[in-house]
Amino acid sequence: MFDYRILRYFITVAEEGGFTAASRKLRIAQSAISRHVASLEQELGGPLFLRQKNGIEVTEAGQRFLLHARDILATMGHARDEISSLLGEPSGSVVIGVPPTAGETLMPELFRICHEKWPAIRLHVRESYSAATYEAVLRKELDMGLVHDPEPLDEMLILPLVSEQMHFIAPGDRPLPERVPASWLRDRDLILPDATFGLRDLLESYAERHRLKLNIAAAVNGVSITKAMVASGLGSTVLSKSAVTHEIARGTLASRPLAPELTWNLCLIMRADRAANRSFSELHRILVQVVQTLSGRGVW
Repeated sequence: MFDYRILRYFITVAEEGGFTAASRKLRIAQSAISRHVASLEQELGGPLFLRQKNGIEVTEAGQRFLLHARDILATMGHARDEISSLLGEPSGSVVIGVPPTAGETLMPELFRICHEKWPAIRLHVRESYSAATYEAVLRKELDMGLVHDPEPLDEMLILPLVSEQMHFIAPGDRPLPERVPASWLRDRDLILPDATFGLRDLLESYAERHRLKLNIAAAVNGVSITKAMVASGLGSTVLSKSAVTHEIARGTLASRPLAPELTWNLCLIMRADRAANRSFSELHRILVQVVQTLSGRGVW
């Protein structure tokens, strides 16, 4: 049976830039690491490193094999977690990417329920916007992700969670109609993210459908900064109601839905080849439960 530790030794030598540094990090004798790497090179039929006085240089073959080695170890780790979950309770590490607004709304409750029901699942959260999360899931850097309106792909499993109604957001002391007409996006100063963000695409498409030109006073790529600027009276923005729940409660921001209605679909995504993982399935069930609970409280 192949000893997968050899791959870990090889990866560490490549990442640390030498056998001595790898030995210190792994706390394994340098001679043992050198012996294992040499046997790997013999099996592959060529050098993975060029040994030099001041360290090592990864060969072209070594660079190519490094990608495969990382992928193999990641696959083995996922396989181990998946089989352990099938044979017992769901367990293992799950890395999920979440956008700032949805993360702030959903993650505290997800963590609480997950810890109570499945304490063997180790949940790690990384905050990122939808486009970056989508690519990271495809590259297997993330196990799962919460994204808005993801692009359908055969290798991606897309599980809808909630259709978020978009709201016009203004300072808390600003009177708003029950439903804000689309024309306000033309007539009011807007603080929006730049064109690399999905929200901007959503609003540009909405404006085009209604023959409007967005009146963008400032481009800000950060939800917290945007909310602070709006609360200070520097402009208005468009976000989901869930993104401003706390600010509405404090009276620093006001929100009303747009008319005609504009919705943004929040989905859970994972690679289709990972769908059988029981820990992932349980987290999906918990997320659905959390969304239903928060919807009942009027968050959406």
